[in-house]
Amino acid sequence: QDVTDVATKNDVRVAMTGSLAYNIHQYKNFVGVLSSCQLECELQSTLAPTSATVFLQIYNRNTTTWDTVDSDSISVANTDFTLLATVSDLTNYKDASNVISSRVYQAIL
Repeated sequence: QDVTDVATKNDVRVAMTGSLAYNIHQYKNFVGVLSSCQLECELQSTLAPTSATVFLQIYNRNTTTWDTVDSDSISVANTDFTLLATVSDLTNYKDASNVISSRVYQAIL
């Protein structure tokens, strides 16, 4: 159900509770033969990004690290904000099945 909930902009949210850890939503997307893509997510957090930055990242299969493509450290709690990034070259991000992995996380430490 979570995949259906996040597939459209309809203010249906995936709830997650976290304490003294990282809140992470991770996604895999089939991109096929595309050489670029746009990552976008509309978010809301009970912990303001001004207190704990929210990051949008994509997994780099070449370096085996998560590359930050956008972040928010200025929004207030319980309000919508958007993270958006254009990845102009997917060469290092696609696996053999043409799937990319992306994640959104907020460090709550």
